[in-house]
Amino acid sequence: MASTYLTRTFSTATNRKIWTWSAWVKRQNLVSDHANALFGCWYDNNNRSVIRFHGHLLEFQDTGNSVQIKTNAKFRDVNGWYHIVARVDTTQSTASDRVRLYVNGEQQTSFSQADYPNQNVNMEFQGTVVHYINARKSGTGSVDSIADMSYSHVHFADGQSLAPTVFGSTDSTTGEWKINTSPSFTLGNNGFTILKDGNTITDQSA
Repeated sequence: MASTYLTRTFSTATNRKIWTWSAWVKRQNLVSDHANALFGCWYDNNNRSVIRFHGHLLEFQDTGNSVQIKTNAKFRDVNGWYHIVARVDTTQSTASDRVRLYVNGEQQTSFSQADYPNQNVNMEFQGTVVHYINARKSGTGSVDSIADMSYSHVHFADGQSLAPTVFGSTDSTTGEWKINTSPSFTLGNNGFTILKDGNTITDQSA
């Protein structure tokens, strides 16, 4: 099991209603328990959030706001890359538009559970607490759910709800969903970009 993860603590909570997280991830093995966290944060036992593969389902969870969205689709490929986008905008009048999940450019619309946030609530992500890439904190406050994954082109946009086409596009010849290596978007106050290429990581945070 992998034991590496990244952390970042935002000094100021800016727009907790509108943000986008995008990453290209590759599962190294198929762990069926909770050890598949992609992005998470923790305030206390009752207020914690995570984007993860819950077993093989993609899940978005925000316990403080009673949000839990889990796909019916299973993601069990350990050979290819998945492009995961979580697009949040709680100002939307339609509940299903407040949290949208995409995999390889396709919006996920079939869910085994879909408890959306109330309109205009502040999500737990983007608060002034530690955020984790490739891990989260459990209900006891200890770091767990450390995933065994590879990452490329991880982006976080503060204050923008962005479509997956900002970060990827369909190859006109092969029809495959591919990385936009130089996506054009505004980071915002807490936004960041981490590009992994070989052994180098460049933090282009605002």
